[in-house]
Amino acid sequence: MGGKDAIVVDENIDTDMAAEAIVTSAFGFSGQKCSACSRAIVHKDVYDEVLEKSIKLTKELTLGNTVDNTYMGPVINKKQFDKIKNYIEIGKEEGKLEQGGGTDDSKGYFVEPTIISGLKSKDRIMQEEIFGPVVGFVKVNDFDEAIEVANDTDYGLTGAVITNNREHWIKAVNEFDVGNLYLNRGCTSAVVGYHPFGGFKMSGTDAKTGSPDYLLHFLEQKVVSEMF
Repeated sequence: MGGKDAIVVDENIDTDMAAEAIVTSAFGFSGQKCSACSRAIVHKDVYDEVLEKSIKLTKELTLGNTVDNTYMGPVINKKQFDKIKNYIEIGKEEGKLEQGGGTDDSKGYFVEPTIISGLKSKDRIMQEEIFGPVVGFVKVNDFDEAIEVANDTDYGLTGAVITNNREHWIKAVNEFDVGNLYLNRGCTSAVVGYHPFGGFKMSGTDAKTGSPDYLLHFLEQKVVSEMF
């Protein structure tokens, strides 16, 4: 089901932190995580800087056999490899390929960490679950628009907000329609036992794994009534 997870980047923030959050969330495990960041929704005032720093960090990532201590390994199989490759071509048509885009299946199913910019909310790259190392960037005019774009998807698993504005954070808590929301960090790496994990909409019924509440799904509930 996935999550089509987004990181919202507000104005007047630490752009280094924002770029690191996007890159690590998008490309860890080659983007093959239901919580991976596949959408970066960035305020216009910091868009260029966050994009530039994200590209720079991505260029530093290593791709290869993870036995050799590389950052990214291959994707799971040829079917997924072909799917991701096709989405990269779609991304080139919808936006601008900023980084990566290369693929190699000669010794495994390797896909370079890929950044596509200049996208719109309704583009397929921003709407459809890719489940690979591809992240799309969209520029927004203000925080209200950012939340609208973040919610403009059939999914609702995880999300993150990078902001120094407490009112904006409270707005996100109330309006960002995801099951797991993080402040000033990436949108991955929920800690089992501390962060009950589960999403809304097409990302699930919000039945939280990693919490005692989840045990109820393995029990039969019986109601007993007695008349006196």
